[in-house]
Amino acid sequence: MDLLPDNYVETAKKQGRQASATVSGRRREGFLMGNRFIFSDQHELLWMEAGPGEFRELRIWRK
Repeated sequence: MDLLPDNYVETAKKQGRQASATVSGRRREGFLMGNRFIFSDQHELLWMEAGPGEFRELRIWRK
């Protein structure tokens, strides 16, 4: 998992699909951009990216 800059997070919010996935044994809500899952901590201070193989049980939300 990598920490992300703010400009990348704004792009994910605009262009990504809302989703939830299990990352390191914890269920997280965030955005799916291509094959990467972007999520934040509870207070949305730190945004992280999980690449392929680092997340599972992905569910994409319908609008």
